[in-house]
Amino acid sequence: MGYIEKNLMDGEHIVYEARQHWIIYWLPALLVVIAIVQFVIPTGGTGLLVQCCFAVLLVIVAAIWALNIYGGRKYILTNKRLILKRGIVKRNSLDLVLRRCEGVSISQSIMGRLLDYGTVIVSTGEVTNSFSHIENPVKFSSMINQQIADVNKN
Repeated sequence: MGYIEKNLMDGEHIVYEARQHWIIYWLPALLVVIAIVQFVIPTGGTGLLVQCCFAVLLVIVAAIWALNIYGGRKYILTNKRLILKRGIVKRNSLDLVLRRCEGVSISQSIMGRLLDYGTVIVSTGEVTNSFSHIENPVKFSSMINQQIADVNKN
């Protein structure tokens, strides 16, 4: 049982869990490709040792970078709240009560339209909260709107 499941209110259940799009990992993946490609260049002796050390360093940097980008993020929509949880070691959590949400909008670049990712922006009066690089942002925003409508009906 994870953090989200442990902290659900009475009568609350998870409706949808949005994920970040794989595009967020393109730079760390590029570092790994560079680490692999450098072995195509023939060298001998100490040059090979330097190449190996550099490749290992690149892979370590890529792994740390990818872990930092991921950051243990979870975007959870329940029947009462929208929850953003961040952090692996240190945890930050943002809870938006659906009764207070006024609007949902989507921002997508051309690449985002092609690869189906974007930023979902939820406004709660004076404050706006954005959830970036969301996979299938149209579905996420329509699910949020549906839950807002259901909450306001009751």
